[in-house]
Amino acid sequence: MSVIRAYVISLKCQEERRALMREQISSIEGIEFIFFDAITPQNEQFLSYKSHWNYDFFTKLYRGKRLSDGEKACFASHYALWERCVKSQEKMLILEDDIIFSPKFKEKIDYLCANTFDFVRLMAYFEKKSFHLKDCIYQTFEDICGTQGYFLTPQSALAFLKYAKVWFCPVDNYLDKSYLHGVKNLFISPAVISENPNLQSSIDTVGGGG
Repeated sequence: MSVIRAYVISLKCQEERRALMREQISSIEGIEFIFFDAITPQNEQFLSYKSHWNYDFFTKLYRGKRLSDGEKACFASHYALWERCVKSQEKMLILEDDIIFSPKFKEKIDYLCANTFDFVRLMAYFEKKSFHLKDCIYQTFEDICGTQGYFLTPQSALAFLKYAKVWFCPVDNYLDKSYLHGVKNLFISPAVISENPNLQSSIDTVGGGG
C-alpha cells in the first residue's frame, strides 16, 4: 500500500501552531504530512481565484450576507488542494492545523484507503440525522459542516471543482451539498480527530485558515 499524503492547511507565520502539529504527527507512521501554506487575502494567489469569489451580491441573496475575505481565502486553500488532488491522481487527506488525532487515526485512514469511498469527513462538526452505511462510515443528507479533516479521492475532487464555479457559501457548507456536486456526504463515527480547544480557528484572525 502506498503512503498517503496529508496536507495540513496552516498559516506560514504561525510557527507555534505548526510546532504543535509536528509534535503530534511525529508519532504517526505511514502517512506523509505536508504543511500547505494557507492562502490569505493578502496573497497574490488569492486574486487568481477572483472569478470564483467575486459574487458578493449573489452571496447576499443566498445567505443574507457576503462571504468574508477570510471565508473566501479558506475556500481558496481547499480549492487549491482539490486541484492538486486531481493533478496528482492520488488519494489524499486534507487537514486543518487546530485538530487533535485520536489513537485510532492511522487505523481508520488505512481502512479508508483500502475501500472505495470518495470523500469522508474525519469528524462531523454537528450531529445530525444520518444512517449507517458500512462499519464506521455513516451518510447524511443534512449539513454537518466542518473542514477540520477529510479523506479525498481525485474523483470527488474533480466533482467539487466542477460545481464550485461560484463560491456562494463557506467551503464546509459547499461540501454538504451532495445534491449539487453529487459527492456523498460521508463521515466517520466515532470521529478520529477533534478540535483542539486551546486553539482558535485562524480564519477570523488572519483570514487564511479554516
